[in-house]
Amino acid sequence: MIQIRNSSSRWWLLLLCQPILWVTAIAQPVTVKTKNADVRIFPSPNSQHEVHISINKTLPTNLIVSANTSLSQGNYVSNDGGVTWTGSDRMPNNQAAAGDPSTSFDASGRGYIATMIPSGSTPDGYSVQFTDNQGSTWSNSIRGSGPKTGFDKEMITTVDEMQTSPFANNFYCAWTDFGDASRRVFFNRSTNRSSTFSTAIPLSTTTGQGTNVQTGPNGEVYVCWADYGATGRLPAGSIGFASSFDGGVTFNSINPFTYSGIRTGNAGNTNFGGTRVNDFPTMAVDKSCGPNRGRIYITYPEFIQGSTQSAIRIRFSDDRGLTWSNIRTLSDPNNRQSWMPWIAVDDLTGLVSIVYYSFDQGQSNITNTYMSFSLDGILWTRIRVSDAGHQTAPIPGNFAAGYAGDYIGVAAFGGVSYATWADDRTGTWQVFVAKVEFNLSNTIASQTDLVINQPPVITGNQKYQATNNIRVANIRNVTTDKESHVELVAGKEIMLHPGFSVAFPLVPIQPPPNGDFIARIDNVPPCTTPGAIFLRKKPIEWQTEDNILKETQKEVQMFAYPNPATDYITVGCVNNK
Repeated sequence: MIQIRNSSSRWWLLLLCQPILWVTAIAQPVTVKTKNADVRIFPSPNSQHEVHISINKTLPTNLIVSANTSLSQGNYVSNDGGVTWTGSDRMPNNQAAAGDPSTSFDASGRGYIATMIPSGSTPDGYSVQFTDNQGSTWSNSIRGSGPKTGFDKEMITTVDEMQTSPFANNFYCAWTDFGDASRRVFFNRSTNRSSTFSTAIPLSTTTGQGTNVQTGPNGEVYVCWADYGATGRLPAGSIGFASSFDGGVTFNSINPFTYSGIRTGNAGNTNFGGTRVNDFPTMAVDKSCGPNRGRIYITYPEFIQGSTQSAIRIRFSDDRGLTWSNIRTLSDPNNRQSWMPWIAVDDLTGLVSIVYYSFDQGQSNITNTYMSFSLDGILWTRIRVSDAGHQTAPIPGNFAAGYAGDYIGVAAFGGVSYATWADDRTGTWQVFVAKVEFNLSNTIASQTDLVINQPPVITGNQKYQATNNIRVANIRNVTTDKESHVELVAGKEIMLHPGFSVAFPLVPIQPPPNGDFIARIDNVPPCTTPGAIFLRKKPIEWQTEDNILKETQKEVQMFAYPNPATDYITVGCVNNK
């Protein structure tokens, strides 16, 4: 049933009353809608490098970036989707830092920055700071681990920002303890939003480095790392992988597959412009309501067999890490080297984004940042995201031999990915962010009722979907451009606000040639979560007529007037055969 206030001028609603066949088609490549210009987020005379980024999924315009700097470790915040930034080349409140930046948000929108704790020549643990007001103010540092001589590369995450996990807001961290006799990977957690932390537990039995911590749609905890075996000899020979299904209390650790790592030493490598390179994996999990929900992706750099040319690889698992797909190569084989990958999966659309550096100018060391992306992990597209190349070389200053940063970053949400890296195009190493918007239709869905309060004007490709009812509480106008479509789907009723009107011109009987507004009653597919946005195939049936593929979905068209509405019109939906 659709309830509409009487309106004064004529407009149309398209009601689909037939059961819907959800068509599964051969995967098609997603396309880029806009690759925005690179933003130098904090122009500074200080060098910035080794960068990590996170999105506040309760307020997606809020981003946090942290990076190593020549002063310490920087913190940078955007509250307008990456257009403008504020921050400092030091940690919030000028707290002490020893680098290896890591950022995260929890399910309630609390943001975190982690750093190693300085202590003489080697760090002795990690600390965190948090913000509850989108980066306006920050807590003082909180020690997250006991003293650990030889501590290296902490990585943090928090559980299920979509608030559906039984362990929502748990805080997890993993690292390497080089003070340990076997240089093992360790892990700890906080169940009270970083007030207190558990005792560290080992996840590996052999030398591991480059930890990455991620969570699954049901609160699963996954940790991966580069495994260097019992001797710790370079390069990495396999992936280390640990999984927990009880909120990080206990883990099962395996080495799911081998690979030929590209790390040949701890100093400069002539194959990479005299810089040191690692062979660490990075990982992300699909927490969308799409067909690959729960899939684990791991990306890593690997030498092509029989050569010293590195490529970016990807594998995925659909059974919580027990078995893994075949290898797929993402980087351009014509690029001389590709390295330092980082991965993110959009919790709302399931889009996978991977960023990495590549030598793409023949035999020179000119470097650009690339992004490969996919909706299914099988069909991949790549674009160059950096607007200008840079010369890969060791960063001047008091850094380790060959140091040019050890990772770059990417974060994704709601059909938007933010590639983040550092380069020296200005003459000083600085952090850049490129916002990439994809041509994906977003569906805002609820397992019960859905009340649409914002924005005051609906624009773009949007689908609003509820198991029970949809009530448009504040929106009086619907506007679309020539490419946009707005659709409301409810299991029971759709109630539009008094005074509701459609802003685009409509032709009686016929739908508009481009943008449109559709409201219909239908069964809502499973896996909708309150406030979630996810990608669905358009519900249509196809048949061939006169050698032309046509839509055969039966429709009922109706007009409502006067427009704007003044009272309810109740429309009952009946089957049309």
